[in-house]
Amino acid sequence: MVPANNLSNGVEIISMTQSRLSRTLAQLALFIALAAAPAALAQKNQFRIDYTIAIANQEQQLFHVTADVQNIHEDQLQLQLPTWAPGWYTIENYAKNMLRFSVTDAKGARLQPLMTRKQTWRIDTRGVDRIKVEFDYRADILALNQAKIAKDYAFFTGIELFLMAEGHRESPSTVRFELPAGWKIISALKETNDPNTFSAADYDALVDAPTEMGQFDLLKFEVAGKPHYLVATPAGALAKDKAERFSDMLRKVAIAEGAIFGEIPYEKYVHFYFFARPESNAGGALEHLNAFVAFAPAGEPDYLIGTAAHEFFHLWNVKRLRPAEMWPYDYSRENETPLLWVSEGFTNYYGNLALLRAGLHNREQFLQAAAQAITGVESNPARHYISPANSSTSTWLGYDTPVAFGISYYTQGQNLGALLDLSIIQDTAGAAGLDEVMRALYNERYKRGKGFTTEEMIAVINRLTKRDYHDFYKRYVWGVDVPPYDEIFGYAGYKSEKTSQSSPRLDFEVTVDADGDVQLTRVRPGSTAAAAGLQAGDVLLSFDGVEVRRGFGAAYAVLTQKISKPVKVAFKRDGIDKTVEMLVAGDEQSAYRLVEAKNPSPQQMKVRDRWLMAGK
Repeated sequence: MVPANNLSNGVEIISMTQSRLSRTLAQLALFIALAAAPAALAQKNQFRIDYTIAIANQEQQLFHVTADVQNIHEDQLQLQLPTWAPGWYTIENYAKNMLRFSVTDAKGARLQPLMTRKQTWRIDTRGVDRIKVEFDYRADILALNQAKIAKDYAFFTGIELFLMAEGHRESPSTVRFELPAGWKIISALKETNDPNTFSAADYDALVDAPTEMGQFDLLKFEVAGKPHYLVATPAGALAKDKAERFSDMLRKVAIAEGAIFGEIPYEKYVHFYFFARPESNAGGALEHLNAFVAFAPAGEPDYLIGTAAHEFFHLWNVKRLRPAEMWPYDYSRENETPLLWVSEGFTNYYGNLALLRAGLHNREQFLQAAAQAITGVESNPARHYISPANSSTSTWLGYDTPVAFGISYYTQGQNLGALLDLSIIQDTAGAAGLDEVMRALYNERYKRGKGFTTEEMIAVINRLTKRDYHDFYKRYVWGVDVPPYDEIFGYAGYKSEKTSQSSPRLDFEVTVDADGDVQLTRVRPGSTAAAAGLQAGDVLLSFDGVEVRRGFGAAYAVLTQKISKPVKVAFKRDGIDKTVEMLVAGDEQSAYRLVEAKNPSPQQMKVRDRWLMAGK
């Protein structure tokens, strides 16, 4: 406050103050500009690779890839192509599909690369700050870890086409696409102002983003204010009403799974679906940072949602929260880890739990899935020899091919997920469960830029329960002891009931095309199917008059009733209808189911309600 009799002095003081303030602000602005200049200059001079992807020849199924490598500051630059796709644990060596690999400098002069490893090239860049790398890539396989150019679409996952520069994994990239006339594009890459140009913050984001061009159906919906896309190929394969119902189911799953971690960690999400078509035997599904790709026979949303719930949960579990042995990914070799029983098995478990919490499955369906996991483990003789940790590490021996003796860490981990969840709920009187373990690992490891180890996982469980879980892991994770099912499921008032049943042995493999026809792809030598004369390529029509087309359920029921008896198999070979008689072989198998104990106690009901929360 300034007194009235000092008003003139006050004006002078204010004027002087404003003048000083103006000078100070000007100096501050200059300081900020000077401070920002080096950062802006550094960003301008930052190493980067920008790509152009074109379809060079549709008939020959060739992509043309151009990589513009800028701001090179080293004397030698090493470029490499990945040997495997994260989530698909098999070595592929994508460079085998390359043609006409060439390197030129900014003036167009040829530089001769030296191949130092099977798909790593060293380039002499002394005096060169910019180069252009070009090659064609033959894309003739439609698969989760491959690339394909067809008459009406082109698809790749990123891992096949993009080169990594050694020492520059964190460098950004843009990707510009040149499309055939009339084609559209959808990509998991980040969008820009140009609809045909996308960006990636670093190499890991670049190679983990599927892209499809061509003719397909696209349905957009939102979850938590973020855009989601359902892509269906070929166009018309999924009717509009089914697509809308499916998108609503996907939304409910996303909300249920996002609640576990408290966030949905992406800007957009893309669900790529390829429905069965005659030229493809592709199958399965594969997760990505903000997308998944699935191959499926044309079917109802109720059939599709189980796989979707599994793959969507992967965006947290394994794409972000992942074993230390895979942080960061080494794209040049196998990345063995003993923790895939968590990455895949817990994802199996949470896929079923999310369907329950989303109201898409009831408690009986969830309990049935839990019992099937017990059956899958305990009916396999390999469970007495191969622990969940060892089956995880050995996945590279035969991820997508049969092995002589093995057991699935998917099933082992799903089984252990239920047992750990119930044990933690019991030990904390319902205050915590497996949700809290996953959330803690996500916040304490992934968000701090680290993978997790078995010991770190045990430490979280011990902290929550005030108990030591090392013995549990020693016996059931690293070891092959049979868990005390009745004790642990008994915490929730359930017990396991073992039965023995005969099931038909299917000594053949099939694929279903877009029209619903079921075609034999393999017949096991020496089997009753082979003895009956069935061959790969035959199109199955019926078993004892029960049609096989568009569904195997009813036909399987016929086979179940005819074990050790002959059945009439109608099929088509080379366009000619044929009928043979086949003896139905059978196997005796143990099966488990979870049944409710009589008169569960209040404590058991408390554990049950916490375990099956939101599933009433």
